Amino acid sequence: MDLTVKALTPPGYFNLLEDAPAAHRAYITWWNAILAYRAADTEALRELILTPWLGDYPDTPRIPWLLYLTSSYGMGFSTGTNNQAAALYKLLSTAWKKGVIYNLLLVLGTVCLPPFSWFDSEYTPQILVGDLVSSITDTGFLIYSTAASPATPSPTAYVARNWTTPTGWTRAAVSAVKYCRGYLSGGNIVWSAPRAVSDFLISPYFSAAVPVAVPSAGTICIVDADGTGDRNSVYYSDGSAWRKNSTPNADLGLVNPVGARPSPEAIAVLAPNPSSVTYPIISQYPPPLSGRTQGYGTFASLSNTSVSANQIKLEMHQLSGGDMAISVLIELLRRIKPIGKIFTLFVDSIEYNISDARSQS
Repeated sequence: MDLTVKALTPPGYFNLLEDAPAAHRAYITWWNAILAYRAADTEALRELILTPWLGDYPDTPRIPWLLYLTSSYGMGFSTGTNNQAAALYKLLSTAWKKGVIYNLLLVLGTVCLPPFSWFDSEYTPQILVGDLVSSITDTGFLIYSTAASPATPSPTAYVARNWTTPTGWTRAAVSAVKYCRGYLSGGNIVWSAPRAVSDFLISPYFSAAVPVAVPSAGTICIVDADGTGDRNSVYYSDGSAWRKNSTPNADLGLVNPVGARPSPEAIAVLAPNPSSVTYPIISQYPPPLSGRTQGYGTFASLSNTSVSANQIKLEMHQLSGGDMAISVLIELLRRIKPIGKIFTLFVDSIEYNISDARSQS
């Protein structure tokens, strides 16, 4: 016999008349309750399957469906809570953007905020992309000339983070042929002998302290701590000694003390050959928001940042989650790593090198 409602229901129990017997009315009440329960259960199941991140789940038991979803995206090793699994699935199933910076912020926002809170969002994670350095680095003392053989400028007075460009020189690098770097000596800026702007094609490098060895003239180095209390200072080589080309400057660079400060004060830029720059390089006015930043200056927005060199460095501070949280972060970063770039993650000074999740065809 078929197990149908008709076969299993005593005759008359679907009597819907008002004068139906009490047993019949009780049966209808019970049946309607069953249907209502199943309907609510259906909605909960639909939410779990289609939009699990909209639900709020107890930590146990582990929901098999969420484990299946994360496993299908290569994250089955994640042993976090059900809510973390749902949020992780939402991120994994999201269409990644073309912009590296956008994707980085998306990943960092996920792992720093609930339901994860694995890393400290108050720490302000530092991102170094290509030739970008932190905003506490001054843009330095730089002047330019369109003349083929300009004379070395006389020292310039330096007062209250403000200085006058020497006669015959400019702070705008457009069509520049020669440049000079300056360093502080007493109350003056002493200028180096003019050099060709092709020096800017020499990649800068980074050092924990001022290097003992002095390379060829024109090389610059970003020094993490130079022993004076300054951080991320710019040094350049004049061929005989390292010269300090910058001072810590909360106003980011060549500042007019009464000028508008960039908002937000985000990142100062070390650029390629400045002769191709099409806007004045003065940091109280940020570079254009569209296109690549062309020269020394300050980003007012990260939205159009281009990865212009081969290195991306990310620094994080961990609060919880242990090795599993780091493994999830590394797996997420692998998915957005530009092919052919060097991607390094530092978690509380421990270094991890991020490999490609994809291959280049």
